[in-house]
Amino acid sequence: MNFDGSFLRHGEADMSLLKDLVLQLTPEHWSLEDTRQNRYEVHKSTQAIGLVYDEDFRHINPTVKPAYNLFAPALRQLFAMIADCYEASPAILAKFGRRVEGYFIRVNLVKLAAGGEIAEHKDMNFSLAHSHRIHVPIITNDKVVFKVGQEALSMKEGEIYEINNRRTHAVVNGGTEDRVHLILDWVFPWERCCCSDKVHPGVACSPQACVEIDRLKIPCTCFPEAH
Repeated sequence: MNFDGSFLRHGEADMSLLKDLVLQLTPEHWSLEDTRQNRYEVHKSTQAIGLVYDEDFRHINPTVKPAYNLFAPALRQLFAMIADCYEASPAILAKFGRRVEGYFIRVNLVKLAAGGEIAEHKDMNFSLAHSHRIHVPIITNDKVVFKVGQEALSMKEGEIYEINNRRTHAVVNGGTEDRVHLILDWVFPWERCCCSDKVHPGVACSPQACVEIDRLKIPCTCFPEAH
């Protein structure tokens, strides 16, 4: 989702229970899925475990994977915090006068190998462009640097950040241990992209209406980066 800035910090949570579970995962667990690293060259240094995930990157009716059941008790409090952050935000209350529900369309554990990197890229997909992409470090180190637009950040374990995934972003793990993030995509199904009034005024966002923006054929200048 595009917004005015590169990172939005939404607080922090105790991730110790989830970290304990992640530390028990074996190389075999991490190797069960290879779609991410095979489909996208920039993710070749990563491995992922999908908890809520669909290969077609749908925007509704997410599929809850069997692995979710293992981690669910460790995720409930975090999920509630994030939901409350969006559903009861000042912007939502000002717009609707009440809390408005959304949902997680994707939830993944993603490991970036020690010494690995995710090269600069922008997310070019309808659902990714219309989701709030949230990162929560579970295992990390001071040499993991996350760059979005013109800003660079070393996130700490348990910190909750939304990133502007419509800006160029990249990650380098300069440490000697693997980095593991929980990556979540939050959706308000009614929410329109920032370019909607410019590109398809009066028409709701859809993969068809937004295709030129999603694939970056029409540059978005709604929130210019500071230099």
